[in-house]
Formats: sequence, structure tokens, C-alpha cells
Amino acid sequence: MKVHDSIVGLVVAILGGAIALYSQSLVPPRHLNYGPGFFPLLIGIGLLLVGGGLMVQGYVTGRGQPLVQRPRWLASRDFTFRFWIIPIAILFYWLAVTPLGFLATSTILLAMIQIANGVRWKLAVTVALITSVVVNILFASILHVPLSWGLLTPISGWFIW
Repeated sequence: MKVHDSIVGLVVAILGGAIALYSQSLVPPRHLNYGPGFFPLLIGIGLLLVGGGLMVQGYVTGRGQPLVQRPRWLASRDFTFRFWIIPIAILFYWLAVTPLGFLATSTILLAMIQIANGVRWKLAVTVALITSVVVNILFASILHVPLSWGLLTPISGWFIW
């Protein structure tokens, strides 16, 4: 759906205001004039300004246009499927990463997204597996960010240096 810029601007401005207000609750250390709320405050102010600009632009250029418009690509089943595969993949990752583990979940997701977009399945699975292993090694060994191993817990030491 194409949503009018005024509505998008309002949502962005509300989000920016909420971030700016929340940043005020982050207490700075005693020896500094600024603390953990400084950058969120700047981001919140920036979002407020961008959201306000979007609202004004939407009002000026979009008078007489509907607030919500159905795009033409929704008439195509292929394009609609390709659109919905990303939110479905996010939901699948959220539900499956703990029991299956990162490697299995990301390999399945990357392969399915590629296959849905016309990549041959052998190439898609190969690229997905290599990408998942590289990302797993990067996160686990270099960045020291623990990822779920799920079913692969018995062999998790093979992928950590």
C-alpha cells in the first residue's frame, strides 16, 4: 500500500518525539554533562524534523490524493509473493532460530528467498550455506556475539576459533 506522505511523516515525528522523551530518562554519570541519552536525543530530534518535513511536503504536494492507495504491483501474484516472503522470513526466523539454530535457520531462509526470486535451487542452497557459515564465524569468532546453535550444538566447536 502506498500511504500518503503526511501520514508517514506523522508516524516518524511521533517516533522521534518518543525517542527524544525517552532519552531524557537516561541518567548521565556524575562527572559528565552528557551521557547515554545524548545520541538518542539527537536521533529523536532528527526524526521529529524529518517527520515534520514529510508532513509539510505531503500536505503541499499531495492535496487531493487519497490517504492510502493500492499499488499496481499488487495485481501480480509473483510480485505479491515476493513482497510477503520477507515478513514471513522474519517471522520464521523469530520462531525457528532457537530450536533449529542460526546456521540451519539462516541457510533455509536465504535459500528460500533466492529460490522465490528465480535463482536455481542448487546455486541458492550453496550460496545460502556459504553465507550462513561465514556470518556465523564472523559473529561467533571475531565479534564474540553468541548465536543460537540449536540442533548443531554438538558440533558448535567446529565453527569457533
